[in-house]
Amino acid sequence: MTDHQLSGSPARRPLPRRVAPLSLRINRVVWHTLRVPLAADFRYDPGIPLTVSVTFRPPEGPRVTWRIGRDLLLDGLMEATGDGDVRIWPLRGRSRWKVCLRLRSRGAQALFEADLGALETWLRGTYDVVPYGTELAGVDWDALVAELSEGG
Repeated sequence: MTDHQLSGSPARRPLPRRVAPLSLRINRVVWHTLRVPLAADFRYDPGIPLTVSVTFRPPEGPRVTWRIGRDLLLDGLMEATGDGDVRIWPLRGRSRWKVCLRLRSRGAQALFEADLGALETWLRGTYDVVPYGTELAGVDWDALVAELSEGG
């Protein structure tokens, strides 16, 4: 086994330290004057370095998890970004900045608002663990191709 391989996962190097999840109280925007609060957990796994997972935990109903591109999320904290299923943009609220997240799937859509500062601080911490541009640096491409070729 090379120093870029882990037993059970030959295509990855040893993983860097973990990032603690961020639990936020966010709002689902139902109407321009109606917001429904719910919990959302943002998680980053250095083993899946290009995405952030967001689990929405409504007071009633099932949890829903979305995977969002980490760079897309960071860009959306500064300017409107995204196309199609995920759109993200900053918005000045009454007393602080918010980030808006619109998700679409199978003809349905939902709009959420979260505290921009808390999300930005947490997200920047993910770049301390896996710096920008190094997300795929640890991939052993030969091992990955071999694993895929064998039906891994």
